[in-house]
Amino acid sequence: MAPDRLPDSPVRISYKHCFHQHFLVILWLASWLCAFYHLSGSTLAAAQPAPPPEQGAIPAGLVRVYLPLTGSADQALQSTIRRLRDRLLAQAKDQKDARRPLLVLQLDSQQVGDDVGGSRFERAFSLARFLCSREMAGVKTVAYVPHTLRGHGVLLALASEEIVMAGDASIGAAGADEAAEGTIQQTLVAAYREIAETQRTIPVALAVGMIDPQVEVLQVEAEDGTHFLLQKDLEEFATNHEIINEKILVPVGTLAEFDGREGRQFGFVKYLASTRQGLATALDVSLDSLAEDDSLVETWRPVVIDVTGELTAKTASRVETLLGVAIEQQNANWICVRIDSSGGDVEAGLRIASALARLDANSVRTVAYVPAEAKGAAALVALSCDQLAMAPTARLSSVAVNAKRLGDVGPREQAAALQAIRQSLSLRTDHSWSLLAAMIDPSIEIAEYQNKETGETRIFSPAEIEELPDAAAWQHRAAIDPVNGQLSFDGQQAVERGIAWRTVDTFDDLKQPFGLQGEIPNPQPNKALEFIEALATPELAIILLMVGFAGIYIELRTPGVGAGAFIGAVALLLFFWSKYLDGTAGWLEILLFAGGFSFVLLEFFVIPGFGIFGLGGGAMMLASLVLASLTFVRPHSEAEVEELSRSVGTVALAGLGMMAIVLASRRYLPQAPLFRQIVLEPPRNEELEDLGHRESLADYSALIGLQGTAATDLRPAGKARINHELIDVIAEAEPLDNGTPIVVIEARGSRVVVRAAGQS
Repeated sequence: MAPDRLPDSPVRISYKHCFHQHFLVILWLASWLCAFYHLSGSTLAAAQPAPPPEQGAIPAGLVRVYLPLTGSADQALQSTIRRLRDRLLAQAKDQKDARRPLLVLQLDSQQVGDDVGGSRFERAFSLARFLCSREMAGVKTVAYVPHTLRGHGVLLALASEEIVMAGDASIGAAGADEAAEGTIQQTLVAAYREIAETQRTIPVALAVGMIDPQVEVLQVEAEDGTHFLLQKDLEEFATNHEIINEKILVPVGTLAEFDGREGRQFGFVKYLASTRQGLATALDVSLDSLAEDDSLVETWRPVVIDVTGELTAKTASRVETLLGVAIEQQNANWICVRIDSSGGDVEAGLRIASALARLDANSVRTVAYVPAEAKGAAALVALSCDQLAMAPTARLSSVAVNAKRLGDVGPREQAAALQAIRQSLSLRTDHSWSLLAAMIDPSIEIAEYQNKETGETRIFSPAEIEELPDAAAWQHRAAIDPVNGQLSFDGQQAVERGIAWRTVDTFDDLKQPFGLQGEIPNPQPNKALEFIEALATPELAIILLMVGFAGIYIELRTPGVGAGAFIGAVALLLFFWSKYLDGTAGWLEILLFAGGFSFVLLEFFVIPGFGIFGLGGGAMMLASLVLASLTFVRPHSEAEVEELSRSVGTVALAGLGMMAIVLASRRYLPQAPLFRQIVLEPPRNEELEDLGHRESLADYSALIGLQGTAATDLRPAGKARINHELIDVIAEAEPLDNGTPIVVIEARGSRVVVRAAGQS
């Protein structure tokens, strides 16, 4: 019987020991085999030929299209697009890339007030047909819509082969401008249909629904998918398709409009992207390739306009005139505004900024260059340009909180400026209204915010953030605090925060990105503008007023001659003309002066005595002369009080000068050889005696009390029929018309004085 369990023996122990040793050897051999396998595998892999490198990114380029399209913007854009097309095709050929390059059109719509589009149909349609032409067959056109797009600019999206939109941006309402004027013309509908049928980027029914509010657009589910149809086409469609479901997408009386997410759902939006970084990712191209290339313009025609010193109404008028000269006479399409100013009149700065912002960015590129300083109102001018370049040490700053010096902002003009910035200027620039407003009101808190969805960084105030439709998507990133009571950015800080385009050490460095060489024209005021500015100076204004009033006085002393009236009228016209062109006088001042002068004449010639019409008319004339040198009616700041004092002083000195001329004319004018023949010199004593003797030879005293009839108009002298005789008479108080009953009240010699019968 075998035992259930045997005790360990020496032989058994030896067997177990050998087993463990062999097991360790096997493990050691296995580890070496694995190492050898990996080593040999990597060696074999290294010996294999490397896979071909991935094909490079598709050549791409971007042209920024500023909407609305006006003037000849379509021609300028066609030239730029052709140059970019040729460059992209050459780049693809060099890379031996058979894929079609991407030509991106960034459609930036600037909506001001109720202006939802503003593009001229002819300009938009011309550019759309160009995009659909065979010329553009070598490249793929992509419309990028980062913001809401309405009006006829929608044609450019229809004419592109792909559309990329921001999710919250909208596209549509193409006929909004036309609908406001009446019935949509069928030629416009046909044009939209033509472009939509050519490219097939957007369904034709949706394109027609965007332009014509009289159609009804349906979304129809059939066995073969989703279709978009006009109501009138539904019956024909139903004969060939089995309709599963239908719904009204765009009812009659409305214009089709869809946001990016809806466009993505309906299939006509290829990708969603809110920034160029997102656009580059969606298109699988490099971000650098989507940067604007300033050398694409065929020929830059540059000019430089200097804005220096304190900004005044005169500065604004000068810059506006030079802008007109540069564009209309020199046909400039690149305008550099070189700014070195510590600010000044806010209204003047807004005038310059608005004039620059209103320029068509498709036809004229505006570049602000700040080599040293742009403060307050001057900073508004810099930020209103398409691009801002600064020297690294230059300062872009706001006015100080407690500014008291001449030209700084008063409460009234500050409030008006803030309203103009919010409602107009900010809508025409790439900057938020908060940043622009902070330049003249540093008490506005601004900060840097970042969009959680897109990564975009912008400067806003808390008030502006609350107004944004996607306010929840913006996160506070960094506060921007005033330093010593004012906001201030140097060149590098402005670039980092997205305020400035780039920093440049010299003006020559600024010219390089645009391919500009040589001396750039710097237009200066012509002789006419210098003459106007000279007339508007206080010294010459005093002289003009003195001459004007002296001429009127001389005319009153020499009735019927006209020399004094002519000289006085010319002097006063020059005064008001210079003030009007200088930006300080308008129709109010001119009407006040004309009305006051009319009242004075009425009191002097018609109404006896000197009462309310004379005093009121004189006050109106003085008020018009004072207001003609002011940009306000009531002063609200120390600067305006000083300006009012200067204007009142100018009028007062002119009045004193006129009195001196009057006294001199009474004493010396009658003896002047030139005026001796036209000025009525009072008769001497002996002449008066001789005149009285001659008048006494005729005696009409018997006519006193008799009545008669005026035979002619008495103005005041004329003829009257009295006692069946025709006699020369003089009306006593007021002119009398022919046929008026008269009565003789005085007869001295041959001088017969009459008045209207029945008057006391």
